[in-house]
Formats: sequence, structure tokens, C-alpha cells
Amino acid sequence: MAQSEIEQNVSSAKSTAKKEIDKVPNDLGTETAAETVRETALAGLGVVGKLVDGIQNRAEDVRNDASAKWDEFIARGEQLKDAANEKANNAGFSFKYNMKEQRAQFSELVDAVSAFAKPGKAELKTSES
Repeated sequence: MAQSEIEQNVSSAKSTAKKEIDKVPNDLGTETAAETVRETALAGLGVVGKLVDGIQNRAEDVRNDASAKWDEFIARGEQLKDAANEKANNAGFSFKYNMKEQRAQFSELVDAVSAFAKPGKAELKTSES
């Protein structure tokens, strides 16, 4: 049962209860008033029961659909993976790891950091003197 259906059921139950209460005459005897109070309490309990039933039914529907949804998600994931692989293959993308080139790039990075740090070292030594 969807949330809006539950809200509609609650609203309908409230409206019905208000109409029934409005029908009650003001000069009730004690016995009639007690019966009206009892019925009003039972009607409220009935509304809560209907809400719980709706929530339980919805939870069971979700549980029953879970395995089908899982399979659906897996199938969709396969489609997306295949589409991504196709685009990567069409782009001519390839990853090649060249250790010699990586070492050269690392050496250049070390040299750049060293060159940047050397002026700071020189200033540090002169300030200590």
C-alpha cells in the first residue's frame, strides 16, 4: 500500500469518526455515552490496525520482489559494463606500463623537489651562523 493510500485511509477514517461523533445527541444517558466511547476507541484501534496491515503487506511485497530486483540489477550492471568496454575499445584506449619511463619521470620529480628545497636549506644554514 503506497504512502498516499495510507494517508487517504487515515483521512477517511477521521472524517467518518467525526461524522459519527457529530450524530451523537448531547443528552446521552450514561450507558449510551459509554458505548459511544467504546466504539470510538475501537474505531481508532481499527485505523491503527489498517495502517499496520498496509505496512506489513508492503514489506512482504518488497521481500517477494527482492530476488527478482537483484537479478534485474545484475543484468543492468552487465549492460553498463559492456557499454563502457565498447566505448573504451572504440576510443583505442590502452594502458601500457613502461618501468623505464616511470623511473625517468620519478627522477625528474625528485630533481624538481630538490631544486625547490635547496634555496630553503641555504637560508637555514646562513640564519644559524
